[in-house]
Amino acid sequence: ASIVSFINVYAIEIQLQDIASLFFIVYAIVLLFTRPITGRLLDLKGDNIVIYPAIIFLAICLVLLSQAENGIVLLLSGAFLALGFGTLVSSGQAIAVKEAPKERVGLAVSTFFICLDGGVGVGPYLIGFIIPFVGFRGMYLILAIFVLLTVILYYFLHGKEAAMRRKKQLRDVS
Repeated sequence: ASIVSFINVYAIEIQLQDIASLFFIVYAIVLLFTRPITGRLLDLKGDNIVIYPAIIFLAICLVLLSQAENGIVLLLSGAFLALGFGTLVSSGQAIAVKEAPKERVGLAVSTFFICLDGGVGVGPYLIGFIIPFVGFRGMYLILAIFVLLTVILYYFLHGKEAAMRRKKQLRDVS
């Protein structure tokens, strides 16, 4: 939400508005090439091998964005956005489908997207309150910290159980 809503204003502030027009093109290209790989990894190696790095990549994106002073760093953050957020969305949906009972898959997918859309809708409103105090650079750094903290949340809500299931699968195959 912070990127979609504020990237144009931020790019103008840091005088990179011309290169910012390529930000989502880089995002789309990286996502186009990495999504099949991450999807296959999720299927073959389990949820955690994809989700933990994706969270870290999203945090890297936000840190790079906060420090962007040239076009290369700005576009590199777009690539990390694809590796992070792009991977999290598709993998999160796949996990929701996998975890739901067959008769509740539709409910799981709709709940996933309601939460995602709610965050994208409410996020800019809430984030907008801190910009006057810390600026765009500070906002992106604060959000990077919040993103890193989601590693803990993921671990307790799904990651720990996914790791135990994966170990059990590997033992059963052996």
